[in-house]
Amino acid sequence: MSINTAFYQIAEDVTAADLARIIGATDLCGPDQIVISDIEPFDAAKPFSLIYQSDPDLAKTLAVESAVVITNEACLPFIDRANCCLVVASPRIGFAHALAHLVSVAPVDHGTAGIAPTAKIADTTVIHPSATIMPQVVIGAGTVIEAGAVLHAGVTVGENCHIRSNSVLSHCLIGNGVDIGAGSVLGAAGFGFEMTDDGVVKLPHIGLVVIDDFVSIGSGCAIDRGSLGNTHIGAHVMMDNLCHIAHNVTIGARSIIAGQCGISGSVTVGQGVAMGGQVGIAPHVKIGDGAVLTARSGVTKDIEDGDEVAGFPAISKRQFWREQATLRRLGTPKGPNHNKQ
Repeated sequence: MSINTAFYQIAEDVTAADLARIIGATDLCGPDQIVISDIEPFDAAKPFSLIYQSDPDLAKTLAVESAVVITNEACLPFIDRANCCLVVASPRIGFAHALAHLVSVAPVDHGTAGIAPTAKIADTTVIHPSATIMPQVVIGAGTVIEAGAVLHAGVTVGENCHIRSNSVLSHCLIGNGVDIGAGSVLGAAGFGFEMTDDGVVKLPHIGLVVIDDFVSIGSGCAIDRGSLGNTHIGAHVMMDNLCHIAHNVTIGARSIIAGQCGISGSVTVGQGVAMGGQVGIAPHVKIGDGAVLTARSGVTKDIEDGDEVAGFPAISKRQFWREQATLRRLGTPKGPNHNKQ
């Protein structure tokens, strides 16, 4: 993913040995003087990057050298010793502690309304006096920013966009021709944590929200930034009011999402997908291109290209209506005496 320095900075000259002491690793195997220069998801590991893994089957797939891997005893035999392994009881919690030390997030400036001197604003942009534009924000020509909107440091908004009243943008890159509804929040941290005996350990989110061109987002929507990597909304997506898009979701171009849909973390939605109102999708599910999810569908497993589903758990739309018809028949009294007490 590579850290985006407009929003995050990574501490310099931190070695694997340094990090082992910081997170309380019980063991350290491999070259401990590797200097950490980036943070990556496990499947995108590069030399000198920090990653984590707790699944031995996935640990076997690591095909890089000189990475720093926070892991557990079960994974240790499967990781090449050309990498440095930091062994902890819970790699996910260890990784959270590591990020808390390594990565600094640009502080949130709760300043008064107005435009920061270091913001870059095109001449034809229209900004309401009560909007807040923080340092290093970039806004393209023809964009309108309505009353009460807040754009946090580093946010980029393209040309001919419309950011409506009281919307809040942070840690996001917005393309051209994007319409963001009133009261929507883009780029807040996702809902990621581990519960321990000592309380909650929140997992830092160091990704972004990336919105491609000509996307329409309704009022009161929340789109969370990625934990590692980005949350990505493809071009020409239409999203109705009151939708929640969790961290690391990818939505393909020209998909349509009706009101009150909830998409859990790390879901992949293909191109041209249609979702009725109040659809819910479980984490890590993949929705194929052109799929249709009927209103109130609860999707718990992958959906193939072009499939139409309904119900909870979501099944083939045709099967769903056959089952509904059968239930109605079973509930219909029969025979001449069905009205007698």
